[in-house]
Amino acid sequence: MKVPSLFSNLKPGEPQPWKAVYHGVEYPGEVLIAETWQPELGEIARDINFRIVVLTSHQRVPYIADRRIAVCVPGRERPRLRRAAQEYLALREERETYGIGRERRSLLKEKAEEVLREEASLYAAGMVFTRERLLIDATELFSIPDNESRFQLLSSALLSRAYPRLPINVSALNKTLRPSDIGKVFDGFFGKGDSREARSVLRSFAPALGLARPEDPYRFDPRDCRVFPIIARRLEQQGGSLPILSLYHGLCSSHGLTWSLVTLYLLCFVYHRRPQVELRLKPGHALILRSGKMPPQDALTAELIPQIWWTSDLERVFDRLCYSEETPWNALLPYARHLCPELEPVANLKEVKGQEQLLLGRLGELKETMSQVEGHLDALSPKLGKLPKGILQALERLSRIAQSRDHFHFYALVQQECSSSQALGEDISRCQALSQLSQIGDEILAIKSYLDGVVLREGERELDMDRVSILQQLRLEDLLPNLHLFPSVKALFDWFLSRYRALYLAHHQDYHQEVASLRLVLEDSKPEVDALRRLNSIAELGEPVGEELFVTYEQLLAKASPCPIGEVSVDQEPTCPCCQLVLTARPPKGEVERFLHRLKQALKQQQRRLSSEAIRHILAQSGERRVDQFIKVVQSSELSPLVNVLDDELVDFLRQLLQEAHIEIEWRPTLSELAEKFPSLEEGEVDAAAAEFARALKKAFAKAKKEHPGKRVRLSFKE
Repeated sequence: MKVPSLFSNLKPGEPQPWKAVYHGVEYPGEVLIAETWQPELGEIARDINFRIVVLTSHQRVPYIADRRIAVCVPGRERPRLRRAAQEYLALREERETYGIGRERRSLLKEKAEEVLREEASLYAAGMVFTRERLLIDATELFSIPDNESRFQLLSSALLSRAYPRLPINVSALNKTLRPSDIGKVFDGFFGKGDSREARSVLRSFAPALGLARPEDPYRFDPRDCRVFPIIARRLEQQGGSLPILSLYHGLCSSHGLTWSLVTLYLLCFVYHRRPQVELRLKPGHALILRSGKMPPQDALTAELIPQIWWTSDLERVFDRLCYSEETPWNALLPYARHLCPELEPVANLKEVKGQEQLLLGRLGELKETMSQVEGHLDALSPKLGKLPKGILQALERLSRIAQSRDHFHFYALVQQECSSSQALGEDISRCQALSQLSQIGDEILAIKSYLDGVVLREGERELDMDRVSILQQLRLEDLLPNLHLFPSVKALFDWFLSRYRALYLAHHQDYHQEVASLRLVLEDSKPEVDALRRLNSIAELGEPVGEELFVTYEQLLAKASPCPIGEVSVDQEPTCPCCQLVLTARPPKGEVERFLHRLKQALKQQQRRLSSEAIRHILAQSGERRVDQFIKVVQSSELSPLVNVLDDELVDFLRQLLQEAHIEIEWRPTLSELAEKFPSLEEGEVDAAAAEFARALKKAFAKAKKEHPGKRVRLSFKE
C-alpha cells in the first residue's frame, strides 16, 4: 500500500496510539491508515475511546457503527498530484543513485512541499465521515499544516460529540487526569494513603470523581458519586449478574469513562457495599493479593479490595459483577425490622420465603401510605409552607425502596439509598410523622384558614401576638418535629377563640346599633333629597346642583343596613356569615355627615336662585296667592319651610310660569372670569377692568341670545 507523504509517519495497517485531552481527562485513542475500508474498523472493541482512520484512496464508507470513529477519505486523484509525485520520486531516485547538487536538492525540497500541498488539497476536497455529523469538515481539517494539530482537533470534536456530559465534576479538576493518576487515587485510598504524593493526588482528583467530599478529600466518601447509580442500575437490569466486558464497553461508549476509570469505580463500588456485591474472577486467573495469597473462591469482596495491587490491566482477570451469594436474610434483618419488627432470623433458605412475604406486605403498606401522604402534602404545602429538604429526600428514598420486588432487591436498594439501618429507621419515622400529620391535616388547615381571616384592631396587641404565635407553630417545618405538641397548639387556639368571640360579638352589636341610627337619619333626610331633585328638574333655574348626591344617598342607604342576624356565631368563621363585618370596620358616620352638609349647601344654592330678583319678578306677575306665599318662603333663611311646601304640583306650576315668561336666565361665571384676569386691582386699572367686564357681559348676552332665539335674556352671576 502506498502511503501519502502527508502521513508518512504512520505505518500501514498498524494502529498508532494517540492521546487527546477533553474536559480535563486524558483519553487514549488511535490513528490508523488503511487502503480500503473494512467493517471492523467501524467498531471499537478495545480499551480506547476514539479512532481516526485515514484511507489512501477515494471510496465509499457504507456504515460506521461507533460514534467515536472518524474516517478521512480523499477526493478523486488529480493529474497534477500524480505528476508532482512522479517528479519528486524521480529526483529522489537521482539523489540516491548519482547524488545531486545544491540546486537539485532545492528543487527536490520544492517538489516534496508541492506533493504535501497537493495531498492536503486532495483530502480537503474529500470527506470526514462519522456516525453523527461533526461541526468540522475536510476543508477546515486539512487547512491545518501538521498532523499533530489536525488529529488533536478531530479527536476533540469526536469526544465532545460522543460525551456531551461526563459523570464527573470536571469543574473540580485541578489538573489533567491521566491514566497514571487513576492508579494513584486507588493507592491513596487503599494503599499508601499517607504519602505526600497520594494526598496530593487525592486532593486534586478524588472530589471531582465523586469518591470523596471537597472538605475531606483524603477519606473515601462516595455519596456524591454519579457513576455508582449507573453501575447499580446496569447490575439490576442484568438480573444481578453483569458481564464485565459489557460494563466496560457501556461506561466507555455511553458515559465517557476510560477503562482505567471504570476499573477504579468498579473496585470502589464493591468496597462501598451498597449493594453487597462481589467481583467474580476468570478461571485460571493469576491475581495475587498484597498478602501473597490468591483471593478465596475466585471472587473479590469488599474486604479484599484494599489487598489488591493496582495494575493497568486488572480488568483482564475480571469475569462478572454479581450480587453477593453471601447476602443472607440475616444481613438485611436490621433494615427490614424497621418496617416489620416481628421478622426473625432464619436457619435455612426454606424459612426465608415466609419471612419475605411479611416484608413485601409491609412494603406494600408503605407504598400505600406514601401515596396517601403525598396526596395530603399536595393540599397542605401551599398553605403551610414547603417541607424541609431533608424530609423530601427521605420520601424520595422510601418511594424507591417501596418498589422492592423481593428481599434481594430490597437489600440492594437499602444499601444504595441508606447509609445505615439507623438512617432507614429515621426515614420511616419521618414518614410515620407525615402520616399522623395527614390524619389531622383538615383540622390544621381549618385553624390556619380561621386565623388568616382574622382582622384585629391596633389595640388588640396581645391577641395578635397569640395569633401570630399559633400560625408560626402551624408551619410544616415547625410542626413536623413537634407534632406531639399539636394538642397544646389547639388549646391555645381555643383560648384565642374565646377571647376573640367576646370581642367580635360586642363589636358586631355596637356597630349595627349605630348603623341603624344612621339609617334613620338618612331616611329623615329623604324630603330634602326629593326637594333638590325637584328643583334640579326646573331647567330655567340653571344647571342642576349636586347631582352626584342622589347616587351617594342610595349608596349610604345600602351601607347603613343593619345585619339581620341577631345571634351571631364566629366559631367556624372569623366574621359574621351575613355581613362579613371585621373588627376594624367603622360605621359610615363621617360619610353621612358630609352628605347632609353637601345636601344642605345644594338646597341653599337653589334657594338663592329662586330668591334672585329675576325669578322673583317673574313669579310676582302670576298674581297667584300660593306663589306669593312661596316667594315669602324662598326669602326666608330656613330650608325646612321650602322643603315642606315644595311638591310636584308646585314645581310644575313654577316651571310653566318661567317658560311662559320667555325669559331665559343664564348663569354665567362672568365675575369669576374677571377675577382670573384681575386677581388684584389697583386704582389705575379700574377703567381697564370696567371695559373688560363690559366686554364679558356683551359676549355672554350674545351667546345666550344665539342659544335661545326669540326669548328675552337675563344674566345671573354664578354663585
